[in-house]
Amino acid sequence: MANGAPVRASGGGRKRKTGQQHKSSLTRMPPPPELIDETAVRVWKTQSRVLIDRGTFEVEDAPLLIAYCNSFAYMLQAEASITQHGMVVPTADGSIKKSPFVAVRADCIAQLTRTGSLLGLDPLTRIRMLGAGGGGEEGGEGNDFQEF
Repeated sequence: MANGAPVRASGGGRKRKTGQQHKSSLTRMPPPPELIDETAVRVWKTQSRVLIDRGTFEVEDAPLLIAYCNSFAYMLQAEASITQHGMVVPTADGSIKKSPFVAVRADCIAQLTRTGSLLGLDPLTRIRMLGAGGGGEEGGEGNDFQEF
């Protein structure tokens, strides 16, 4: 190195997660009328409860959760259509092509992945938001690179 500055690992200066630092101002949020069906309402009830209990859900997050719940319901509808009609459909000239419901299902999964990540509903984002769950802080137990 030309300037003699010490080399440091990426993320080496980050503060350790200290668990839940924020308490949600909400204790309950009823399902909004924009949910498309009973499946979306059930997903809303379970996921909003999880997010509120974690302290990570606020009123301004509701549109994202609506999109998440509706995407889940649409994905199940696409799955049912694929089960009923098959993965391929005949074309006008007699050949076959992939069913449009397969693309709808893929779009729904992509939407679920994006909105779920923004809300902290996937494992990686949850770990980042809430911390890596315990132990190893004192004495560097379990960290093979502590000496570096």
